[in-house]
Amino acid sequence: MEVFTGSKLEPEVHIIEVYFREVQNCLTITNVRCENGREIDLLAINPKTGEKYHVESRIATTRSLYLTLKGHRRGLDYFDKEKFNHLAVVNKIKEIFGDTNYQKVLVIWCYVDDYVEYCAEKDYGIKIMFIKTIIEELKEAVKRRGSRDDIMRLIELITEIEEIGTTSKA
Repeated sequence: MEVFTGSKLEPEVHIIEVYFREVQNCLTITNVRCENGREIDLLAINPKTGEKYHVESRIATTRSLYLTLKGHRRGLDYFDKEKFNHLAVVNKIKEIFGDTNYQKVLVIWCYVDDYVEYCAEKDYGIKIMFIKTIIEELKEAVKRRGSRDDIMRLIELITEIEEIGTTSKA
């Protein structure tokens, strides 16, 4: 029998949360419950700079699920309407951040249509980030060894494998 200890993070959201904590020096809140069954993947704030972020992810490794300009559950229009600007989401963010500005961030694997990244910023005010870039920046940020965080430990191991090579027996 599994004991429920709170919302479980999807692996990609955990990676993104660790990135905002370790690389962007933010305090984070994940799986923020809103009214009407809505949920925010991640809210983050950098206490030194005051920068605030609302982060959603859409990580899909099959081409049929890559981000597009328009479309149900994979289009920028969907993310703008249902994930970033839904009234329940906006109200919850105001409750937590107040009336201050914040950056909308969508983390993806890849996109299909030309100009998706440009349109995201221009038409919707959404910054696109790629999970591959986040993982690469986490690998560069690994300064300590022996982390208890699952994601940071995995990044440490991957970095160590890449540094010593796969043929070493050391």
